[in-house]
Amino acid sequence: MAPSSLLKQRNRKSPLSSPFKRGGWRDLGISGLVWVGLPGLIVLSLFLPPSVLAQGDVARYLEALEKEYSGLKDYIVDVSIHFDIETFKAPDLKGRLYFKVPDKMKVESKRVLFFPREGGYFNPALFKREDYTVLFLENVTRGGKKSVKLRLLPKKKMRDIQELVLTIETERNQVREIDVAQSGGREVKAEIAYGTFGQFELPTRINLLLDYPAVEPEIVKGFDTSPPGAKRVTGRIEMTYSNYKVNSGLKDAFFKEAEPQKP
Repeated sequence: MAPSSLLKQRNRKSPLSSPFKRGGWRDLGISGLVWVGLPGLIVLSLFLPPSVLAQGDVARYLEALEKEYSGLKDYIVDVSIHFDIETFKAPDLKGRLYFKVPDKMKVESKRVLFFPREGGYFNPALFKREDYTVLFLENVTRGGKKSVKLRLLPKKKMRDIQELVLTIETERNQVREIDVAQSGGREVKAEIAYGTFGQFELPTRINLLLDYPAVEPEIVKGFDTSPPGAKRVTGRIEMTYSNYKVNSGLKDAFFKEAEPQKP
């Protein structure tokens, strides 16, 4: 029997050949497949998407972040907020932000203050490896620095977060950008600049780019809104941070809301 006829018979008997009857291995999410026939040997070569090939390595990026901030217990910082959102006008605001690992946050201000919880403050505990399915997206160069983009899919429900895309500067283990996809079609992108405070790199500026369905009551509450009509609300919130106090020993009780006094 000729070698080519033998190869065809083996391919018909092999269960690996069956996907071709349904449209090929691309139906299974595999971008390419090559069969190489040699006397008495069939070699299968799979060309997998980068997200599949890199899954065994991506954990190290989040593990490096966790190690970098393992000693951070809490911080206090002054924050200034500038709003540039098309649907309402608001004055610049100032406040003081208190944060304690893993997820306690409080803001004090002399005025009514809208403060974005998603992306508005730095919480390294948000990126724990065990909380996500992590997919590699691509290597990028940002400001001349090598970075990696990762897609994080929460394993459990996390408030309004459906997925995160992180851009991490690999040399310094810094999260430079966070793209947050929220429920209800809300999208937030955070661009982060850092300074050194004690032994930690912490944000000195966070720019939030908003793209929300109109109208978001919790956003416009307390502000002068423009007439409705737009299908989406877009804009920017610029936040600057100064006067950090790190690991001052904040107590859990500090973050509890005071109960209203009975008349």
